[in-house]
Amino acid sequence: MGEAAGDDVEYVEVCAEDELSDGDKIGFDIDGTRVLLARVAGRYYAISGVCTHERAFLDEGAVVDNVVYCPRHYSAFDLRTGSVLGPPADAPAPTYGVRVENGAVLVSVVPVATAAEPDPEVLFEPVPEAASAQQRLFERIDALRWLHRAADGFSAVATPVRGALAPRGVLDLLHGRWFGHALHPALSDLPIGFWAGSVLLFVFGFAGPAVLLSVAGLVAAVVAVVTGLADVTVTDGPDRRLGVLHGLIMSAAFVVQLGTPIAYLAGSSLVAGLLAAVSLLMTLAGAFLGGHLVLGRGAMVDHTVWPPRTAEWSRAVQVDDLQAGSTATAAVDGRTVLLYRSPSDGSISAIEDACSHASGPLSLGRVCEGVVSCPWHDSAFRLRDGAVVRGPATFPQPALEVRVAGDWIEVRPRAAR
Repeated sequence: MGEAAGDDVEYVEVCAEDELSDGDKIGFDIDGTRVLLARVAGRYYAISGVCTHERAFLDEGAVVDNVVYCPRHYSAFDLRTGSVLGPPADAPAPTYGVRVENGAVLVSVVPVATAAEPDPEVLFEPVPEAASAQQRLFERIDALRWLHRAADGFSAVATPVRGALAPRGVLDLLHGRWFGHALHPALSDLPIGFWAGSVLLFVFGFAGPAVLLSVAGLVAAVVAVVTGLADVTVTDGPDRRLGVLHGLIMSAAFVVQLGTPIAYLAGSSLVAGLLAAVSLLMTLAGAFLGGHLVLGRGAMVDHTVWPPRTAEWSRAVQVDDLQAGSTATAAVDGRTVLLYRSPSDGSISAIEDACSHASGPLSLGRVCEGVVSCPWHDSAFRLRDGAVVRGPATFPQPALEVRVAGDWIEVRPRAAR
């Protein structure tokens, strides 16, 4: 039962075999190191008991199937491998060997390298494709140590600023909640277009109009930078590092572009044109990273827009399992649904559990007066219809139709209107 390490690794007894039931967990110390032991489907798994994000104790979090959630920011770790399944953590948790001998559960005193067991239901495994040049590029970018430090520094500054601005609705405006989608990707097209036009006019000898477009791009870039900064504050791990690099390149392009009108006013149209061209090249490089962040990584896009669909009613939970003022989750047609019974009138609502912003588990968030808050980035949604109450989410949660059939609560997707 559980993963075993080599024979040369020392083990210590932790508990009796029958002390833990499926879904139970305990935390304990080995030479001052916190370790989490959990039992899932009759097997025991042990991983580091300290979250790799901000060092909260994982044994104080929730265990759901093979996943343990950090109690502080709800990072998710696979108990079997220690791998990260959900942000904000992006470093895996070390795993420990486990043995069951003579009715006792033993855990290795040091972390061990363990390979995931083959899944007996998998009939074959496809041969991995060779990484593309783009994949290799982004892997090398994410491996830059200075970028990790820069992202950590950004987080240290941005977190308190976000905490101060969020209650005032400023960030909802910057994220684009009231416009129905993120603002930054649309606004970022403006400086690119203005500066591309500026370079073209310089090439044909129209220096005066070229400088006007350069200045217009600078003004548009200020707005784009502010909205981009807001969006980066609600990213995690590789997304945050890529967002920080994107912002650094775009900021450098802004500074270079600022030299265009200065050089022109100083009487050097040639230098002004060269600076405009260099700035445009830097902007295109930054836009390449930004495009990957949105289209390749799914930042600030609707994560619920392609759920499995069926027109049939499906059983979710039994009526007695959903008490007034409480929530419950159910796996329905390949997705998780969050149900809520109103304490005022007993009405039942159902919405997608995965947050539309970054797929955070809403079922692990706070519920207050019919509004659920995402545990990852604090987006808030009205449970009765999925409407966005607070960003960074800009897209509502898909709401499902609900009915009571006998002892069961059943759901189905709402018909398109």
